[in-house]
Amino acid sequence: MKRYCSDPNLAIFDNRYFLYCTDDGLDEWSSTTFSVYVSDDLASWQRYPALDLYDVPWWKGEGGAWAPSIVRNADGQYVFFFVADSQIGAAVANSPYGPFSPFPEPLVRQGTFNCHTIDPGVFMDDDGTSYFLWGNGRAWIAPFSDDCTTFDASQAFSWIPGNFREAIWIHKRKGIYYASWSENDTRDPKYCVKYSSATSLDGPWSKPRILVQQDPTLHLYGTGHHNIVNIPGTDEWIIAYHRFAFHPNGRWIGGDGCHREVVFAPLHHLPDGSLEEIHPQVGSYARLLLENQ
Repeated sequence: MKRYCSDPNLAIFDNRYFLYCTDDGLDEWSSTTFSVYVSDDLASWQRYPALDLYDVPWWKGEGGAWAPSIVRNADGQYVFFFVADSQIGAAVANSPYGPFSPFPEPLVRQGTFNCHTIDPGVFMDDDGTSYFLWGNGRAWIAPFSDDCTTFDASQAFSWIPGNFREAIWIHKRKGIYYASWSENDTRDPKYCVKYSSATSLDGPWSKPRILVQQDPTLHLYGTGHHNIVNIPGTDEWIIAYHRFAFHPNGRWIGGDGCHREVVFAPLHHLPDGSLEEIHPQVGSYARLLLENQ
């Protein structure tokens, strides 16, 4: 199955890969539906309907279906976050396959924080505390409730890492927090991922470094809007990101920001605590999940 997809959130539930992403391929990112893609090896995928914006009570048709994210909360339910009308919504299901039932009001309304209200994500710390992440132009973070459906706005804080544009993501390994994000515009061939590290969510954060960037020699551009996942029971990590889909005979030669593909790569943590830079390759990484993982 080949489809245009972008803004990936790769997750692992019950020993299977679940990919939640923007269904791409339409001008101005105008899709109105979300799908979930399920795989055992990152190569062969099955598609299931996740959410239709026409079922979202507060959607007014002023912005498409963008940038979803997912978390399994303390109650064992799956909470699906998404962008529509430049607001962040939430929906819930008892299965990661969906379909998801939307809440009657947005989780974050447009204009309530000093940023473009897009690109939700969730970070789960070692102590079980979950944090809500979002923002374009400024990165925001706030502790979630146990069911990951509400947060206390008075506890939210923000910062601008590097030349932050969007898609803040946080993961933690061996006591080190890694914040990673996208810089430049998604239509820009130089769209890329950078990261910083710290021993606390409050910082101070290290000087930003490149994690993923374009490779013009391979016609691989617009490498950004990623997420990072750990394979349970291992020290293996995978990064998912999107890039321009190259169509040598089409109008998006080199990409136009609306026809994007999702790819995967192994992510390596180096002994000094830094991350090894990802060098884009033609094709994508595949990794079979074994039964005991």
